[in-house]
Amino acid sequence: MSDQQSGPRPDAEAFERDMRARFVTRENLAKLFGLAAPHLDPHNPTLLYILTQSDRIGHLTVEPLILKTLYGDRYRRIVIVTGRMDRPGTNPWLRDCFGDRFVFVETDDPVILAMGYVDGGMADLQRVHLLLQSPRMLMSQCWRRVAAGMPMARLTLPDRLAERSDETLRNLGMDPEAPFAVFHMRTMQYLPGHSHHGYRTVSVEHYAASVRAVLDAGYQVVRIGEPGLRLPEGDWNGYLSLPDALPDDRSADLFVMARCAFGVLQNSGPMVVIAGYGRRTLRTNLPIEHMTLAYNDDLMLFKPYREIATGRLLPYREILDRRLASVLRDAEFAEHGVELVENTPDTLAAATREMLGSIAGTWQPDRARNDRFFALGAAYEAAIRDDPWFRKEHMDFYAYAHPLGSVTNASFDAAPGFLD
Repeated sequence: MSDQQSGPRPDAEAFERDMRARFVTRENLAKLFGLAAPHLDPHNPTLLYILTQSDRIGHLTVEPLILKTLYGDRYRRIVIVTGRMDRPGTNPWLRDCFGDRFVFVETDDPVILAMGYVDGGMADLQRVHLLLQSPRMLMSQCWRRVAAGMPMARLTLPDRLAERSDETLRNLGMDPEAPFAVFHMRTMQYLPGHSHHGYRTVSVEHYAASVRAVLDAGYQVVRIGEPGLRLPEGDWNGYLSLPDALPDDRSADLFVMARCAFGVLQNSGPMVVIAGYGRRTLRTNLPIEHMTLAYNDDLMLFKPYREIATGRLLPYREILDRRLASVLRDAEFAEHGVELVENTPDTLAAATREMLGSIAGTWQPDRARNDRFFALGAAYEAAIRDDPWFRKEHMDFYAYAHPLGSVTNASFDAAPGFLD
């Protein structure tokens, strides 16, 4: 249940029964409704939802956005009960980017927050419609509809936040009206104690040539994320490390993600935020997993998968046949004898040049190789769709079965034989 959990997960059905018995009780529901009561719509039903992981910017973004996408036309008031907004990793300014129909109610009650993992469906309680749904189930339901053509709701940047951030960035020597790109890199130091997603981290120095390519193309570059991540020595005029310049203020992060020309982001929460503002991204160092949907015509650069015992790079079909796309923890990759290989500086720079060409309208993806990639994904989704384990885990949807976004040539070229 905690983000720090590692090792094998319990049987989904038994886990669900235990969660319901322990947490969905009359007493706990009374506490929950007591938190929501002051914020109900006096004339219409209010949607009530529990968001457990608001200290993870990806969850704090995507879960309310999905509610806005799926239910925004039905409810004038959506109340989200969540944890304290002063926890490490939380960006409280995000609350103002969903629109005035959203109300966020904070609690430190661990039992109430644990109810956010229960898949109980929608309960019509007259003035309150309680949606008990785990994040993964919520995402899989929404992504199916987005893949079928439903537009995703957007974040909006409040004027007062935009004006405040504009002034702040000018004082730091940046011109917010000139084109700029946003970069994000995450290491194992991003949040102490969250240690089982090491396969999703990167080395900042690998991005130096990528940053240089963007600067040389006439863009400014703003890095968000952790403080203290340094590029190699050199002339980086036009580059701003926002967390080092503003170590105690994350509000400007939202401004640059909302106003950038494009982003170069690894597979982490800010990738979801920038997508929420409708900006395109080059998604780097991606693992092959079920729920990463590139719905803004994004470009993708995957990490190669390497067999530890032999050093062999795995072809895509084998990755899918071995069900590695459903693996989400370092320990599980180790059990499978597989490691994910970080993108090299040359590969990152090549993919970045493709992104620059795509933005300029001078580059097109390799359609034949992309068609092959998505066809393999569609065959995989068809194979797991009726598998009981995948259905119980809400992983019977596979994002890369659906041709949204494009895989970069650099990704294919970095792993010869990947599509064999």
